[in-house]
Amino acid sequence: MIKGPKKVKPTLIAMTLGLLFSTTAVIAPAEAATIKNGVSCKKSGLKTKVGSKRYVCEKNPYVTPTKLTWMLASCPDAYDLYVEAKDQYDIFKDILSASPEGLAELGNLQKSMDSLDVLMKTKVCKKGS
Repeated sequence: MIKGPKKVKPTLIAMTLGLLFSTTAVIAPAEAATIKNGVSCKKSGLKTKVGSKRYVCEKNPYVTPTKLTWMLASCPDAYDLYVEAKDQYDIFKDILSASPEGLAELGNLQKSMDSLDVLMKTKVCKKGS
């Protein structure tokens, strides 16, 4: 006489599946899904890549200069170059203001510095990019 298969209790199936799912769940860090300019981070110098963008954890001079936040990796380098250009502008300002032709060039130089500052605020170091 052939016997049919034994019935498995539903509670045993539920417990087995629960154990399986609880041990295989992958929990991603909360930061990983939200990395973009201006989002806080924990340790200065950390680097990551999201899509084609590279980010670094530092103090963003345009978003929150007192807190560590994720920012585009190009922001710190671009900001250092901007500060250097601003220092050089002050030197050129003294030299160019001595002549009428220099004053015209000084106006152009000032417009370039203003454009560079706007570019830093709206593109390179902008919050949310």
